[in-house]
Amino acid sequence: MKIKARAAVAVATAATLHGALAQPVQETQLRPVEVQGVRDTDSLRLEAPSSTASRLGLTLRETPASVEIISQEVIQQRGARTFSEALRGAAGLSGGGTPASPTTLSSRGFTNLMYLYDGTRSSGAGITNRVQDTWNYERIEVLRGPASVLYGEGAVGGVVNFVTKRPDRDNPSREALFSLGSYGSYRAAVGLGGALGETGAYRIDYSRNDTTVGTIDRNGEKIDHFTSGLSFDLGSSIKLDLAFDYLRDDNRAYWGTPLVPASFATQPTGVVSTLDGRVIDERLARSNYNVLDDENESETYSLRARLSGRITPEWTLRNEISVNKADRLFRNAETAVFFAPNMITRDQTLITHDQNYLFNRLDASYTGKLGGFSNRFNIGGEVSKTDFNSVRRFSDGSASTAAALRVSVFNPAVGLFNNDPSLTSTGGGNRTNVTSDVKTTSFFTEDAIKLTDAFTLVGGLRHDRIDVKRSIQDLNLNSFARFGTTYNANSTRLGGVYDLTSESTLYAQYTNATIPVSSLFLLSAANSVFPLSRGKQYEVGFKQSFDESRFEWTAALYQIELTDVLSRDQNNAAVTVNNGQQSSRGVELSAAWRATRQLTLSGNLAALEAKFDTLVEAGGVSRVGNVPPNVPERVANLFAGYRLKELPLEFFLSVNRTGHMFTDNANQIRINGFTTADVAASYRLKPALLTFRIRNITDELYATFIGRATSQVLLAPRRTFELSAKFDL
Repeated sequence: MKIKARAAVAVATAATLHGALAQPVQETQLRPVEVQGVRDTDSLRLEAPSSTASRLGLTLRETPASVEIISQEVIQQRGARTFSEALRGAAGLSGGGTPASPTTLSSRGFTNLMYLYDGTRSSGAGITNRVQDTWNYERIEVLRGPASVLYGEGAVGGVVNFVTKRPDRDNPSREALFSLGSYGSYRAAVGLGGALGETGAYRIDYSRNDTTVGTIDRNGEKIDHFTSGLSFDLGSSIKLDLAFDYLRDDNRAYWGTPLVPASFATQPTGVVSTLDGRVIDERLARSNYNVLDDENESETYSLRARLSGRITPEWTLRNEISVNKADRLFRNAETAVFFAPNMITRDQTLITHDQNYLFNRLDASYTGKLGGFSNRFNIGGEVSKTDFNSVRRFSDGSASTAAALRVSVFNPAVGLFNNDPSLTSTGGGNRTNVTSDVKTTSFFTEDAIKLTDAFTLVGGLRHDRIDVKRSIQDLNLNSFARFGTTYNANSTRLGGVYDLTSESTLYAQYTNATIPVSSLFLLSAANSVFPLSRGKQYEVGFKQSFDESRFEWTAALYQIELTDVLSRDQNNAAVTVNNGQQSSRGVELSAAWRATRQLTLSGNLAALEAKFDTLVEAGGVSRVGNVPPNVPERVANLFAGYRLKELPLEFFLSVNRTGHMFTDNANQIRINGFTTADVAASYRLKPALLTFRIRNITDELYATFIGRATSQVLLAPRRTFELSAKFDL
């Protein structure tokens, strides 16, 4: 932006007592002054604070960890419609997940990530997270590596925090979005916000996402999402924030494309490579073997209240309470296995979730001096309670059941869900009703003390007590079991940040984490006797910006070890023990460069080595040295934007390269690496930004995740088109 100013300089002599006239006015032209702003898409935002990486208000530069903020502007520029699409552009993240767990991603060699919503952890995220539209969110923050010291058990690969758009009386907003895409897909969204009365503010957002992946039959997402917030300044530095959210999704589920023998395939592809010669046949790439009346739906209500206030000039007190209720239904044929000569053997699954979650956090923060040093300190506690009830029905896998559910490979008559009770009436675990009550009490503290002008020491401690009570009613075995267990876990974090210059920072940290040996909601009596698995990470990194922040880059080196993993006894494979170990080590690089006023470039690269150090499976088979499933060891992203000088027109390109990964611990099936590219052109026609986008422009056929470890993989959408209009009113 250029600003021209004209200053008039009057030079006058003192008027005489006889009324002498003043000197004439002389004008001087000042040179133009150029002021440039930095857009979120042009920067790594190293000076921005992250509420995810610390409760101390530290910026990304001050935090001894690898942290990334994906702003709403970046999300829109990249055309990311869902969480999975947005996160696949972050450094080192890949994946997508099955319909039952759609945001299941890999980070630093692990798929054990924790998901937060406005800083509150999601209860049982591995089996309860849902597909969501990105419209309702202001930003997504990613903290890589173990983080139990901040949020408790469950975070080894990292933490992802989805932050909703919040009320702001100083920045009123009226915005809307509408888009049309291939196969009748559309999105519609609106957002309103502004001042409310003398001291309040409000924000309301609603989005409707109806996406059809027409390249695969009966595959898509229907999402209705409402988020809202009220904020009030109650005086005396006291602030009250309220939020109510509603999410409903009703998705058409696709669980994967089956592998077939190479001798059967007439159009074999390079999507996978297997030891037994099976392939993905392109003739099956559009087929969906799920039942016609499949159900993959959820309805969630969330209510949050946060009260904060400054009780002294140095101390701030906060309390947050959150209530969440969710109902989910899964009714599908999830497995598709090739059966010679030309059939597909399927299963049937019926699962319900009735979940209620209550969470409260109370903490206090101090900003001041400690022993003459600048110090920031936080201490607090959390209590939470989850009630989880589930009905679980699985077809029994017998020969008669398999025959009843089997369909032709081509033009399959998939039919409706078969409610015949005989399909599930045999076999332990195939007809169960389960309950889970999980209570957690936590205490935590965090501190950042500036020991010199250049060096800051950051540390944290946390203690969690987790009480689990479970009941399992097995209708086939006519049995009922009730059991419980208690876990006590301590987590630590110790890191240092050294400012080499005002724009160059070196950091190092040690942190650890704990995760259950299996989901606490589905914990068996046998596995409840084992302690939590424990992970630890060592990390060093560098963060730098120069040329007035026109170029920013970060680098991180890390090593993670996870111990106490369930394995089999090496001397007796029938006995389960917890002496398994998994590890990873790697490097991550990220950069953003405003090369010119028109051209911006950004990207990231992650390279790692992940393996099982110790693992014995059924039959006494060792998996030592194998790569864990769904973990690509190379992931790279490149983003480029170019704005024309003469026209309000911008072009955008994104390229992703994901290396190969395996579907099972045995590494028998390899999902081969792939490269994809998206392009877009945006034209500003006030008050709208019009964008035409092509996703997967090369029409690449590739897989992103396993469907079932030994039988099928999830194919990604092929080339699609979208035209959207974003309105700022």
